[in-house]
Amino acid sequence: MNSKVTPNELLSQVNQFWSLLDDMAENSPDSYKTFIQRHMNEGKDFMKPPEPFLCIQTKILLPEERLLFINICGWKRVPAPQSDLDPVPLIAGKLQDTSEGTVIDIAYSPVVLKGAESDRVEQNPLIRLAMKYIEQQHKVTLCHSYHIAPFRQKGNLQTLRNNLDGQQKKPKPTKEKSEKDEKEKPSPRIEIMKESDPKPGKAGLIEVICSTELNEEDLLTPPQHELSIVNNPSGKPQKIILTAALHGVRSVSECDLSVSKDDLLLEVPGKYRLLLNLPVLVNEDSTTATYNKANDTLTVTMLVADNQGV
Repeated sequence: MNSKVTPNELLSQVNQFWSLLDDMAENSPDSYKTFIQRHMNEGKDFMKPPEPFLCIQTKILLPEERLLFINICGWKRVPAPQSDLDPVPLIAGKLQDTSEGTVIDIAYSPVVLKGAESDRVEQNPLIRLAMKYIEQQHKVTLCHSYHIAPFRQKGNLQTLRNNLDGQQKKPKPTKEKSEKDEKEKPSPRIEIMKESDPKPGKAGLIEVICSTELNEEDLLTPPQHELSIVNNPSGKPQKIILTAALHGVRSVSECDLSVSKDDLLLEVPGKYRLLLNLPVLVNEDSTTATYNKANDTLTVTMLVADNQGV
C-alpha cells in the first residue's frame, strides 16, 4: 500500500485544519484563544537556548594528551526518552581547542537532567554516555576518571549556545572568493546521524546518539577513591597507595583488580568500575591489595618502578 501523501492531499488537510480553526474562532472564541496561546508558549519554550547544567573535567589520552572539559547542558530541543527502557538521546557540538584545553558541549533533555540534579548516581550514566559519544565520534581515547568542575560551564555562555545551535558566525564572502569556494558550502546546520549510516563529524553539525551504544560496564559508578604518592627520604616517589570505598562489597574476592606499569583497573561486577592513569610507573608484580570489612575500604599498594626517572 502506498502511504505517500500527494501535494493535493496535503493541501486538502491544511485547508481542513484552517477551516477547523475558523470554526473554533467563530463558535468558541475562548477555546480558540487558549489553543493559540498554548501553541505560542510551546513554540517559545522550544526556541529557548540550552542552559548549563554541570562541567566535567577529564583528559584526552590519545592521539595526544590534553585536558578535556565537557559542558553538559539542558535543551528543550533534545527529545526525552519515551520510557525508562528507551535510549537517552543527546545533541553535541564539536571539539574546540582552547589555550586551557579542549571543550565540547553536550545537551540532554531537561527532563532527563531533572532526575540527576542532586543525585551523583543518576549523573554518572549521563556523563559516561557523553564520554562514550566523544570517543566513538571523534576517534579519541579518554581517561575514564573525571571530576565535576566548580563552574557550570567552561568558556563563554554565548559561544556554548551558538555551538550547540549551529549558528556560529561565518565570514562574509569577499569579491576575490572563487567559484569553487562558492560551491563548497557547508553542510546543512542540523543533521541526525543514523546508526546504519554513520558519517564523520563536521564543524557546525548537530549530531544525535543513543545510549544503546553503551555497554553495561560504561554505566557503572566509579567508587569514591583517593590516590596518594609516598616519597622516600630523598624526596623521590617510593610507592603509590589507592584507597577506594566499596560499599556493599563483602570481601576482596568480589573485586577484579588489574595493574599495569602506568594504569589501574578496578571492577566490581554490577557495582563499580574505576580506571586510573598512574602518575608514575610502578612495578605491577609487587602490587598488594587488602580489604577492610569494618569500613568497606580497599587499599592497593604499588611500588614505584626502580628505573623511574623522577
